[in-house]
Amino acid sequence: MDYRDRILEIVKQSPVVPTQVAKRLETNSIMAGAMLSEMCDRKILKTSAIKVGGSPLYYVPGTEHMLLNFTQSLNEKDRRVLERLKEAGVLRESAEDPLTRVSLQSLKDFAVPLVVRHEGGEERFFKFFLLQDSEAEPLIRQMVEPPKEVLVDAAGSQEAVAPNPPKVEVAVPKVEPPKAEVQTEQVVEKKVGRPAGELQKVEEVRNVPAGEVQSALQSADLSVLIGDFGESVKALFGRHKVVARELTIVKKKTEYDAVVDVPSAFGALPYFVKVRSKKRISDADISAAFVQGQLRKLPVLFVTDGELSRQAKAVLEQLKAVTVYKV
Repeated sequence: MDYRDRILEIVKQSPVVPTQVAKRLETNSIMAGAMLSEMCDRKILKTSAIKVGGSPLYYVPGTEHMLLNFTQSLNEKDRRVLERLKEAGVLRESAEDPLTRVSLQSLKDFAVPLVVRHEGGEERFFKFFLLQDSEAEPLIRQMVEPPKEVLVDAAGSQEAVAPNPPKVEVAVPKVEPPKAEVQTEQVVEKKVGRPAGELQKVEEVRNVPAGEVQSALQSADLSVLIGDFGESVKALFGRHKVVARELTIVKKKTEYDAVVDVPSAFGALPYFVKVRSKKRISDADISAAFVQGQLRKLPVLFVTDGELSRQAKAVLEQLKAVTVYKV
């Protein structure tokens, strides 16, 4: 069974933290965190804003209601505000004190911001996350609509005139990219006799005769590496006599997976290579490559033309089995 299927079976039962997955899969927490982060990157899982033991919860989309089982991790003030929101359904931001407003903004898993336009202005409300928009709208109208005017006609009959209902727009909260739970636990696979010095040799650039470059490229069909980025990758392989044994197109022109042999003083060393053209490389990108390498029991070379995010650099400090090269 694929590791994603195994993790899905676990997470469908309840949101989890990486240490729980590590225990169930009998692996280390670094590997579990990388697997979860990779599944978030593929939109298979989501992460919560609420944290348990310093880690966000990983859950399956559509099971957000299960996060209510972890509200004990909230501080007392936030729990009280959440309880009020749950009972009321909707809270008007302008009617709340500053501390309550801060709590509503921090309860990203449970308080959904709504923007209401009325009388030429905008106002923000927060609804309980399990409340449908159609249920929230009448509650908001009760708060923003002025009292109905009563008109008396000449015959003395009365008629209540309701103002035009305000337009309610749902603002989608910005979701931070998922972060792998990286701890300082050592990974066994990184002690496989591939010294860091050997990896550094790959970074050395030298000019080689054209025939030598062509020889390096003959072991695999690299014609699928197209465009400026693809040509840069082929040149990198050629300069360092890297022989590609497998090459798979993940996304044309921008992403490829490869298994290669890198020459060293001890002979050819196999590596998994993630080739990715992306402006900014995230920690999830690094974690996903790490997982693929670990599943093949190979160290990882990450070849890119992009810049590493701060979180990606932090993950790399822990994942010593991943080396990044920029082309």
